[in-house]
Amino acid sequence: MFLKQLQYLREIERYKSFSKAATACGVSQPALSRAIRQLEDELGVVIVDRKKKMFGITDDGGRVLKWAHDILRGVSELRNEVSVAKQAIAGIARIGVIPTAVHIVPLLLDAVQARCGDFASEVHVLPNGAIIEKLASKELDIGIMYYDQCPQAKAFQVRTLYAEQQVLAASSVFQLPEGDDISWEAAARLPLALLTREMRCRQLVDVGFQTVDIEPMIRLETNSLELIHAQVMTGKVATILPISSFPLRVPPPGRLGMRRLPGFSPGAVGVVRLSEQATPEFASDVWDSVMKTSLQGDIDLLCKPATAPGGKA
Repeated sequence: MFLKQLQYLREIERYKSFSKAATACGVSQPALSRAIRQLEDELGVVIVDRKKKMFGITDDGGRVLKWAHDILRGVSELRNEVSVAKQAIAGIARIGVIPTAVHIVPLLLDAVQARCGDFASEVHVLPNGAIIEKLASKELDIGIMYYDQCPQAKAFQVRTLYAEQQVLAASSVFQLPEGDDISWEAAARLPLALLTREMRCRQLVDVGFQTVDIEPMIRLETNSLELIHAQVMTGKVATILPISSFPLRVPPPGRLGMRRLPGFSPGAVGVVRLSEQATPEFASDVWDSVMKTSLQGDIDLLCKPATAPGGKA
């Protein structure tokens, strides 16, 4: 039995498809199928039910999967332990984060550094569902995601991290109204680059426009924040995004104007982990550091105008 076979099996369960699992593992589908056949032959059980039209794992396969998860988790923890010992560091923080919260991660890592000293980190940018899957399989220690998308089951511990604030952002090419706010009607008259509709923060934007019964002028839809930021900086489009999706450490006053949208229903970003009696000490320290980090001030700072030398804005 090889670890690769167990990894293949884990991905088959995740994607419910041999072809998608093979792509995720970087191997051909025939190679992956042969590996699973070999595993079944070695164990003397059928793991995947190939007779049904719908993908299915047999009862025996379910038991094998449980052991596969335990073995792979144990191997991952062993590798981390060896790496930690070799590097003489406090531990390795494994974090999953939704794309629109990426820029808060450096602030959280600083908090862990202050508490624990030198450490390493693995940060994965993932959608909500994938974060939950990787928490459940113990591939992640904590997840940062939309609070209302977190499971409220006893298996998970969830805490609110911050209230998301979405803003309209545009380069100086666009003449935005004076003040801190912009109306939905005015926002709808600007060419917009928005995230795709399956993303939670975009759904909140759609609700905002629907509330005032206005159709926005959308010129770009993408799941890439980097592409939206790049297009906004060209001056061809404006955008509506969570303010935390912009770099918190390098606010862009003078380059981007930002205005709040009144009546916006904000999403809440939370931090989530598995509820377990025995949590590794370093993972507990990471959680405690996140819990004690205040992010609201850094987020609010983005909406404030830059202060020029001499104290003038």
